[in-house]
Amino acid sequence: MKGLLILILLGVGGYFGYKHYQERVEGAAPEVITDPVYAQMRMDAKIQGREFNFLLLGKMAGDEDCRLRSNQAWSDVINGCAECTKQAATCTATLEPRYQRLFDNVAIHSTYMSFEREAPRERDGRMVIYGLTADEGDFICEQLRAKFQNHYTGKVECVHARRD
Repeated sequence: MKGLLILILLGVGGYFGYKHYQERVEGAAPEVITDPVYAQMRMDAKIQGREFNFLLLGKMAGDEDCRLRSNQAWSDVINGCAECTKQAATCTATLEPRYQRLFDNVAIHSTYMSFEREAPRERDGRMVIYGLTADEGDFICEQLRAKFQNHYTGKVECVHARRD
């Protein structure tokens, strides 16, 4: 259970790092994102002998928006996590189909969080933690969702894992 609490704290830290930065770049906040660029941020963590892989995806307003938001937010996430190894954030005009379907809220074998923007400063995003059981993923996602919804005006929901 201690490992699950650490994952919750990492998720909360990542979100608030991202949220803090998004508020600082509000000037680049279009009402409609017509040509999105996708941020991909990955982090691995070994906690209590288990390996977890974090994937954060964001639909950004353009290449500059993507680079600025992802680099700052991602550096804020990793601070203070000795168990974590991050990969460089990437920005691409397209996503692999297996990741693109997450923006349609298609269930996969891991529970993930879906963020649907409402305010211009917000961005659509998905957060997946691979390495959890379906029940652990559901638990962590619901804990995080409740915290994130208090600070995000758009819709925040858990897309529960397929259990087939």
